[in-house]
Amino acid sequence: MNETKKLLAVYQTEQKLRGLQARLGAAERFLSEQERRLTTLGEQHGSFESQLRQIDASTKESEDEMARMDERMEKLREEMNNARTNKEYQAFLVEVNGLKIERGRVEEEVLGLLEQADAVKTEIEQSVTSKDERQKVRDVAKQDRDTRHGEIKNRVKELEIERDQLAGEVNPRILFELQRLLDDRDEDAMAGIEIIDKKRHEISCASCMMSLPIELLSKLLSGALTSCSNCGCFLYLDEDTAAELQPTAKR
Repeated sequence: MNETKKLLAVYQTEQKLRGLQARLGAAERFLSEQERRLTTLGEQHGSFESQLRQIDASTKESEDEMARMDERMEKLREEMNNARTNKEYQAFLVEVNGLKIERGRVEEEVLGLLEQADAVKTEIEQSVTSKDERQKVRDVAKQDRDTRHGEIKNRVKELEIERDQLAGEVNPRILFELQRLLDDRDEDAMAGIEIIDKKRHEISCASCMMSLPIELLSKLLSGALTSCSNCGCFLYLDEDTAAELQPTAKR
């Protein structure tokens, strides 16, 4: 097996491996997105509950204040009934009227707080529904991820062993360059050739579609490792193309 075929075997095995890992990666990303959304919904739910606690505390404080005012006004009314002079009576009356006004203001605050509480409770109910729905999606996503992992884990191990065995027959420097191309170009790290004109030996790179000089064709036919002079990917000849390029036997 020549150097090009050895490298092609590594490349093809790596592509199979990446294809399987891509399937799992897509499931992982979807699961991560659902978990992120679930976390966000949980934070929103916690924020609403915190708001409700604050509103309830403010409402309780205002209601306690109203109760103190009611108690004070009741006491003042008793004192008004026992007032010995008109001046005392008027003083108690002024304080009672002032407390009535203040109580009315506090009561309006309480009504506003109760409306806020109702609105926040509605938000909490909606957030619970959203969390439950997102939790179901997240559970399905996790099951899908686990299923895919179970389906491909043995095959991934087999391909990793196969790739490493094949890579052991290739020059480390060439392997490093292939890895760089895989990282940069993925499936375009290696490419076959397209025959433009067989008689004139005109060919092009199947990746960048640019024409290639005839000397590269000679190298390819000899099995020597060859890179595209335009895009830099490693080139190879498949069996059908190689057979088509062979000269026709003379009768």
